[in-house]
Amino acid sequence: MKNINLYYVRGGTSSGVVIQKKDLPKDKSSIENIARKIFGVPRTENQRNDETQIEGIGKGKSTSNKLFIIDINEEEKTVYSTFLQLENSSSKVSWDVNCGNMTTAIPLVLDDLGIIDKVSTDKKIKIYNTNTKKFIYCSLPKEEGVSKVCIIPGIHNSYPEVDIFFKNPEASLTSSLFPTGNKTDKIKDINVTCIDAVVPMVIIKSEDLGLSGKESKLDLYQKKEIISYIDEIRVLAGEKMGIKNKSGVKMTAIDLKKSITLPKVALISKGDDVSDISIIYLTPKEIHNSVAVSGGACLSYACYIEGNIASELYKGDSTRIKNFSGVSDFGVQKTPGGIELYTKRNAQIYMKGEFYLYDD
Repeated sequence: MKNINLYYVRGGTSSGVVIQKKDLPKDKSSIENIARKIFGVPRTENQRNDETQIEGIGKGKSTSNKLFIIDINEEEKTVYSTFLQLENSSSKVSWDVNCGNMTTAIPLVLDDLGIIDKVSTDKKIKIYNTNTKKFIYCSLPKEEGVSKVCIIPGIHNSYPEVDIFFKNPEASLTSSLFPTGNKTDKIKDINVTCIDAVVPMVIIKSEDLGLSGKESKLDLYQKKEIISYIDEIRVLAGEKMGIKNKSGVKMTAIDLKKSITLPKVALISKGDDVSDISIIYLTPKEIHNSVAVSGGACLSYACYIEGNIASELYKGDSTRIKNFSGVSDFGVQKTPGGIELYTKRNAQIYMKGEFYLYDD
């Protein structure tokens, strides 16, 4: 029996663990095996899945099967983050994307380690995400040494506020902001916008699929033909976008079909009195309970730029995005160093300590 030091955390509407790189083996295969054990997902492709994840700490959905590896460089005042996504129904481990929600838990871990001031500049923590090769900045606002708290959609109580900024988010896993060369493409007779800001995403108007945009998750899961049709569009769009995996290799149609992370899908519709635009967010294998930080930031950038499907419904530099959990605020701002996308989340540390790894 072995054990491993970790933090069990929630960031935004996602939960998972944060582990320091120094506490993990160096080879990818061993790290993936440890991740499977921590979350209680199938350890091999042929092992029967257990949706309750009784052998680990996962909660039966993709938003609770997330792992961050962090490498802290005090001299550079930079935290290097690497994100792993797992799903409860398979042994797959994806290293291909970042998670904005879970990123917001990292400042709390640094604060608990007592080193947040050592890696901060002007009260902002610089995080370099190795999955997307992009810089993210986070701040943990405090008043008289006590963390400022806030409430966000999907979380019913107050927890420490974390502000997150994505610096120059274009082309995270493709060649450009609009990697097909167009702001609008027609795929399987449906107009779509393929955009890559923070994360590659396919934007579709709900009405073009015969949906109102007001459907519940249950309604949507029962519309199996439409969900299947959306997935076909997603795969074709991913091919046109030329999405690359973490190794820099273009993903094939088979890769995209099997992918548990790429590309994301946003079904959008008009907002209401309290929102600017509405989203149903597919991750892509599941329908999100709210909206991911990465997906919301990407949609807000689309709303900022003329000539695409999102800005046809709403155009502005701040966007109130309605989702299943409420309304989330995102924004775009120009800085001397380029474009920043930003939002606010809260986070919490559930516990820290040793996770016991039993030999198979």
